Amino acid sequence: DGALYVASQLVAALVAGAVCATFRSAGPAEAGSIRLSPGAGYGLAAAGAAELFFTAVLAYVVLAVATARPPASQLTRQSFPFALAIGSCVTAGGFAAGAESGGELNPAVALGLAVNSPAASLGALLPLVLWELSGAVLAVVVFRL
Repeated sequence: DGALYVASQLVAALVAGAVCATFRSAGPAEAGSIRLSPGAGYGLAAAGAAELFFTAVLAYVVLAVATARPPASQLTRQSFPFALAIGSCVTAGGFAAGAESGGELNPAVALGLAVNSPAASLGALLPLVLWELSGAVLAVVVFRL
C-alpha cells in the first residue's frame, strides 16, 4: 500500500507540474514562473532547516492524530479533529517557512514545482527533498519514543 501511495503522489506531482507549466505559458503570467528555490536572501541550508522542522511537525501530527488508537474511554474509534490538526500544521508551516523555502513540506509538492520550472529548480530539488524526508524520519523516531 505504501509504495502505491508514494507512486500515486509522484505521478500526481508530475501531472500537476506539467499542467501548471502549460497554463502559465499560455496565460497572462507567461513571463513569470513558479520555481523551487530558497527565498530571496536565504540559502539552501536555511530553507532545508525550515523544511525539516515543519515537515517533522506535520508528519508527527499526522501520526499522532490519524494512526494512534483512541483511549478505551472514548465512545467512537474516530478522531474527528484530525483534519483540523493536520490542516493547521500545513497552514502554520506554509506561513512560517514560506519566505525561506516556499513551505512545500512534501517531496511530491517539491517535485511538482520543479517540473513547472525545471531549469531554475533542479539545483534545489534533491537537497530540499532530502531535508523533507529527514523531517519525516525525525517525526517517526519521536513518535516511536
